[in-house]
Amino acid sequence: KVNTDTDLRLAFTAAVRKVLSEAPSEFDPRKILAPARELIKKVVLEKVKIFRSAGRVER
Repeated sequence: KVNTDTDLRLAFTAAVRKVLSEAPSEFDPRKILAPARELIKKVVLEKVKIFRSAGRVER
């Protein structure tokens, strides 16, 4: 079993915490969550490379 969800949750939480620590008065969810979404994309792309899944989507 490979637990990728934990890596995604840790990345998401770290990004949200960083934004909130740098801008504690920020309340717009779009500004808080955008960096987290970008980090999730990077983590997912890295996992795709690690698992050698790139280009294997069935259509």
